[in-house]
Amino acid sequence: MYLRVPFILIGFCGFFSCFSQSLIRGKVVDAADQESLAFVNIGIAGKNIGTTSAKDGSFAIKIPQSYFGDSLTFSMVGYFDVSVPISNLKTNLQVMLNEKTTTLSEVFVLGEKLIERTVGIRKRGLIHFTDGIFQSDDAFEIGQVIRLGDHAAQITGLNLHVNSNRPDSASFRINFYRYDGAKSQPVERVFEKSVFQRHAIIAGWLHFDLKPYNIILTGDVLAAVEFIPEGKPGIAPIYYEVKLGGTSKSFYRGNSLGSWNRPPHHYCLNVAVLIDKSTPEVDDDLETLPTFVMKSAGSGTVYNLFVRLPLGYDQHPERNYPVVYLLDGNAYFDPISSTIDGQEKKKKQAEVILIGIGYKDAYLMDSLRNRDYTFPTANPADSFPLSGGGHKFHQFITDELVPYVQKNYRTTPSNNSLMGHSLGGYFVLYALLQNLQTGRQSTFSHYVAASPSLWYGEEYLFTEFQALPVSVGSNSSTQVYMTLGAKEEDLGRRFETFGQLLKSQSSVEVKLHTFKGLEHMGAAIPAFEEGLTRHSDK
Repeated sequence: MYLRVPFILIGFCGFFSCFSQSLIRGKVVDAADQESLAFVNIGIAGKNIGTTSAKDGSFAIKIPQSYFGDSLTFSMVGYFDVSVPISNLKTNLQVMLNEKTTTLSEVFVLGEKLIERTVGIRKRGLIHFTDGIFQSDDAFEIGQVIRLGDHAAQITGLNLHVNSNRPDSASFRINFYRYDGAKSQPVERVFEKSVFQRHAIIAGWLHFDLKPYNIILTGDVLAAVEFIPEGKPGIAPIYYEVKLGGTSKSFYRGNSLGSWNRPPHHYCLNVAVLIDKSTPEVDDDLETLPTFVMKSAGSGTVYNLFVRLPLGYDQHPERNYPVVYLLDGNAYFDPISSTIDGQEKKKKQAEVILIGIGYKDAYLMDSLRNRDYTFPTANPADSFPLSGGGHKFHQFITDELVPYVQKNYRTTPSNNSLMGHSLGGYFVLYALLQNLQTGRQSTFSHYVAASPSLWYGEEYLFTEFQALPVSVGSNSSTQVYMTLGAKEEDLGRRFETFGQLLKSQSSVEVKLHTFKGLEHMGAAIPAFEEGLTRHSDK
């Protein structure tokens, strides 16, 4: 192996104080020939603050003051990373990256016979959902965990399903990362060549031909598609398809230096491989089936109920367990179940029974959740065809579902959690309101409201909580954990104000938390995971 020692040269052409400004401009070039480097990833490692350089190597990035103590990293496949303390940077800087020069021994795919196989999400869902987390001017990356097995395999192609045409073509970079099962996270790159392609955006499977790159990998990897922003106005987003539920693992991040996050869905993404025929075939399209179904006596709605029991449930018949009731079970049951699996195996998570509350009729799921998670009936301007059924849904949970679970599973009746996100978070707070208004013993001891839709019903919850008398007594028997993503600017004011309303109730112990760098959908799973930890601590 031959290696050039990396160095950085930063030229200053003017300056500003980092303590009064947050805009950094500059250009990235190849250290050897001074050629501009396009599409270099620029950002704060592990944080969702970043951008990419333009075709001429130029860049501009705004750094919030809270990140001034961090370093700005410049990263590109095939080059050494460069990191510079933000406090040392000045405007109009030039950053030089050194290319990695290596000689690698040839890797062969060994086996009795190689066969072609497609690995990953191969089939679309019955309902065609589209991811709306990112906009057209965002630099972001999505990926699917691909399990290749113990034999080396050659990656010959990658496929991503796009749901609609776009007049403009788009640029992409294909990346591969090792997936660390113990950490449940993608880690370092496993292929150090730049795979940059531009394609027309036509509805259907978007195919990336990877045969010329001789990509040979083994084990569990994250196959990722990086979307390169066009840098000009008026470009429509790319609508790619996602599926709810299932055991596969997907990840996304706001830029290729940010932290990986898990979405509440899976990307319709797969890879074509040449692989040893003895390698066991893994089905990543498996759908998690409900443990039982229950028809609500009040609304007549049939609910799919998903149950995960503690790993030692059958081995310890003398034990009773706390129960966590999770709304939007069609989307969130699988990722949260996987989280609990990993934490229990590491002895970092108290054993709980997880109940995911979902819908049997997936075609009506959005309308039914709008109805069930809201009260009162929505205003016409809110465009909710169905709404206002929160009271009946609350009765279904407390009078039908919880008694059924307590009868059929070994539970601790005084230790129940209710978790929900968005409108589901609104319903969690509505359920808390029912407890406080009646003064009766609550069905739930823990409430987790992630990014609750506090705007609903002309801020109905504000009005109702303001009318509550301050609770008498100092013992906090009810735990409330309410969270928000830092990028949810439209919810920030309501979040803080409502948090203070909750804290005025002396019988309620309240914890508020904002997840840095996360948007509305990205803040859901971290909130539930942290909520589980807080449940375990009580």
